[in-house]
Amino acid sequence: MSTDALAQVPGFRHSGLAVSSKTVVERILLAAATLASLAYFLYSVWRRLAPMSAARERNLAFDRLGNRIWTVFAEVFLQTRVIRERPVAGTLHALVMWGFFAFAWVSIEHFALGFSGFGGRPESHSWYAAFAAAWAVAVLAGIVGLSFRRFVLRPKALGERPSATSAAVALLIVALMATYLADWGNVYGSHVTWKANWWAHTGALLGMLWLIPNSKHLHLVLSPVAIFFRGNVTSGMRPLRDEDDDDFGMIWFADLSQKDILDVNSCVECGRCTDNCPAHAIGGSLDPKKIVLQLQKGVLAGGDVIAGAENLVQRGEAWVSEQDLYQCLSCGACEEACPVGIEHVGLKILDLRRGLVSEGRTGSEKLAAMFTTMERSPHNAWGVSQEVRRKLLKTQRLPVLERQTEWLLWLGCGCNYDPHGQEVVSAMQRILDAAGVSWGVLASETCCGEPARRAGNEYLYLELSERVIGSLRSKGVRRIVTCDPHCLRMFDADYRQQAEYAGLGIEVVHHSELLARLMPALPVQGEAGKVTLHDPCYLARGRGVTEEPREVLRAVGADLVEMRHHAARTFCCGAGGGQLYIADDKVELPGGRVNYKRFEEAAATGAETVAVACPYCPIMLRDAAGQAGREDVRVADIAELVAERLPAATG
Repeated sequence: MSTDALAQVPGFRHSGLAVSSKTVVERILLAAATLASLAYFLYSVWRRLAPMSAARERNLAFDRLGNRIWTVFAEVFLQTRVIRERPVAGTLHALVMWGFFAFAWVSIEHFALGFSGFGGRPESHSWYAAFAAAWAVAVLAGIVGLSFRRFVLRPKALGERPSATSAAVALLIVALMATYLADWGNVYGSHVTWKANWWAHTGALLGMLWLIPNSKHLHLVLSPVAIFFRGNVTSGMRPLRDEDDDDFGMIWFADLSQKDILDVNSCVECGRCTDNCPAHAIGGSLDPKKIVLQLQKGVLAGGDVIAGAENLVQRGEAWVSEQDLYQCLSCGACEEACPVGIEHVGLKILDLRRGLVSEGRTGSEKLAAMFTTMERSPHNAWGVSQEVRRKLLKTQRLPVLERQTEWLLWLGCGCNYDPHGQEVVSAMQRILDAAGVSWGVLASETCCGEPARRAGNEYLYLELSERVIGSLRSKGVRRIVTCDPHCLRMFDADYRQQAEYAGLGIEVVHHSELLARLMPALPVQGEAGKVTLHDPCYLARGRGVTEEPREVLRAVGADLVEMRHHAARTFCCGAGGGQLYIADDKVELPGGRVNYKRFEEAAATGAETVAVACPYCPIMLRDAAGQAGREDVRVADIAELVAERLPAATG
């Protein structure tokens, strides 16, 4: 408020540059309170983040700088992800956030007035003051709406107990807005009243500095940083350091990386990750939010061992349950929903699995059986003989890769051993030949090790990957196309962590990406009818590919109808994270099964065909269709839909 305006307040006296002893005392009190609050705030934030300086894994990346800056702008300043996930609550949150941006200059002026001995001349009825007043009303509406939701409606995702710190922060925000509006509206009747209002506003501002670092509201400071350092696809598993470092995966809290420590302190406790987790949706105990918060508690408490059996967690000897970790589908839905950039999957859940396996702390019989099956010849999680693959090559007359061949069609276990996967191979054969592509397959394939690594057996993965890399190098492979997004992720991310493979410089694409390139040259005929696309998690979120499969479907005349969960927000089929091999089919959860829920979405569209782009998905969705008695709904790979519309002469 300006000095001229204050002069109209009864009891106010201003004597030019003269400074009373009372004003000096007020300045000292203001300086002391401000410095104490800032010092406490900075110390508390430092205490929360101090473990980052000792972290052995320094994985804060600065690549894609322009993209990272834009993401921060869109998700922090524009609140795009917050609003997208929960439109009503997100909009209310955005009003509060935008209001504080608008109030930045107001707060600077507020403190400047105090430190000047209330002798400055900020224009309290300027256009900006009116603009801030309008935002004060918007912030009040936003915080009242959010408080009603949290303390009256109390959604399950926010937690069972009302948060005391959330209530305190809400009251401080109300106090800030109310005192500003009182000042702007000149509602006080004396200088004493005005001064009390000014100090109340100051106390609310400084109070925020004491509350924020000790509550979930620390995300106001850390989330822009966590979002900046988040990857652009579902987080992958970090490469282990060399054996001399005794790195066997995440076991101890000392194994947390810099990004992990940043993440666990950034959590806003909104529960969006849990709401979007398919394992949780069917009644499983996995709760991504709980895992992050348990890691946070363990870090603050100076914890030792992170994960263990449920009884160890109950006894306080571990913080995260093995049972929860092995329900994860590694689908990345939690990361896609998270508004503050937390990476739950590869950096935490899968690395914790790796730590459990390396320490011999897993108790799952099905997990042990899968590892045993993969360790033995023919080294695949299916336990199917290589003779099945050799018969496929012979029957279909698949060309064997030669050094001058441009593309290696990597089949992967799903297309090698599953009958429907073999039909997809036949479809790809027709398409590639019709397009005049130079291609071939390996005479012999070893599993790329994906199930082993996702389940935590790093040693077995390395053993299998060495065989595959040796084959690729000996055959001079330059480009790989695969119908399996899981194999794709291995070749284009996990394998590149090994120098021997990275040096080969191999290009890797999904068959939907290659098909999208080839469609203009293919003489497709007819129409595919009403089709809905099930986006594979490892393609849509694990690689960021969502448009190419749709281009292919549109090119074959499909009447494309979308499911509720589609593109980057797709819903898992239930096979990822090794669940195809290790899930206990005897256990029935309250919400049924993940593949049943997904098929329900697909059937609700009224589509005649569910298009897929992964060999795991049709296994799961066909099973669900059978359980639902909906054999009339066809589940087909996009390659099959293309091949069926090629003239017979091109076959």
